[in-house]
Amino acid sequence: MPDKETHERTIATIVLFGVWAAIVLGPMFFGARPAPWELQLGTTAVVFLVIGRMWDLEVERVLDGITISTDGGQPRDDDRED
Repeated sequence: MPDKETHERTIATIVLFGVWAAIVLGPMFFGARPAPWELQLGTTAVVFLVIGRMWDLEVERVLDGITISTDGGQPRDDDRED
């Protein structure tokens, strides 16, 4: 069952995402002049950093779950059994 902290994080996430969407995506839909790119980039970085910290999302954890092979599926020399 969700606790009070989860509700607070959810509300904060919705508010932060709403602010980000209004600044970055809003002008696309309402024909307004877009905000300067510095403001868009800064807002995006801060919002996603805060949301990531609140929900414990870390790039290292996500990247550890992704397997990337650049050897074409062939075993490396040091992996081969003699």
